[in-house]
Amino acid sequence: MNGITEWLANLSWQSVVIIIIALLGLRYAMHRQASPTARSVAEIAESLSIAMGLVFLIIRPFFVQAFFIPSPSMVPTLLVRDHILVNKTVYKIRDPGPGEIVVFKAPPEATMNSHKQADFIKRVIGVPGDEIRVSPGYVVVDSKVYNHRDLADILLHASSDPDEIVVKLKKNGVYVDGRRIGKEELAAAFGIEDPKIEVHPGYVERNGKRLVEPYVAEDPDTAYPDQSDLNMGFILEKAVAEGRLELVGNGEGLRVRVPDGQLLMMGDNRNNSSDSRFWGPLDRSEVVGRAMFRFWPLARIGWVR
Repeated sequence: MNGITEWLANLSWQSVVIIIIALLGLRYAMHRQASPTARSVAEIAESLSIAMGLVFLIIRPFFVQAFFIPSPSMVPTLLVRDHILVNKTVYKIRDPGPGEIVVFKAPPEATMNSHKQADFIKRVIGVPGDEIRVSPGYVVVDSKVYNHRDLADILLHASSDPDEIVVKLKKNGVYVDGRRIGKEELAAAFGIEDPKIEVHPGYVERNGKRLVEPYVAEDPDTAYPDQSDLNMGFILEKAVAEGRLELVGNGEGLRVRVPDGQLLMMGDNRNNSSDSRFWGPLDRSEVVGRAMFRFWPLARIGWVR
């Protein structure tokens, strides 16, 4: 089923036209036959050609299109190989809003190693006028600082799948794969009898207010903007020079302001996502539509939020 839906979702308009012509040819050939079976085949071919024309040449280009999720960047909201319907009309009426999940044409900076135009899907974090800052999460154990990668290495024993360990920091503690790790278990993992532990969850700040984001896989592990990071610093400098971003403040209070015509996008899998932090802001003109409904697999059918 996955192969069929992916093939249908990615049919080019040229292929659709060829299939419709073939169906109409079949319809014409069968309609000339006198047998009831031939006439039934002719009617089916005619119905299929009309349906394909409506779906692939009218509905898909202008109203609704099916997409499949190729990467884990939106986990846990969307899983790899989920199939979704995208509303292509809503953003012809209005602009994307904060928190909405959007499909868009990937900017050149995101596909530098590929000559093929790709479709990305991310969540809108910043719209024109917004000031955005990302603060990384970390844990302090007896005055020593540990980030998510450090904690993942130390807490491997607590995960049911060490290859896909998810460490999330919340105000009330450290969570591994959704399970809260108690102080005694943390002490044993660090090899310290009675450690002093401080948990500092990472967060995204919009216009001076921390976002509440229960949908993310992990709290962020890296700061943004970060001019000390070579790749991020280069992208920031380029975007600012081109007028696609503005830098505001300095030091730990440094943040980006989103100008008109641009959007900041981030994946829900914050520490495993290629997004605006690494390839810059998204031009509004590249937006395809809003993720609307998950139709496959059947066990996960439902609205995308």
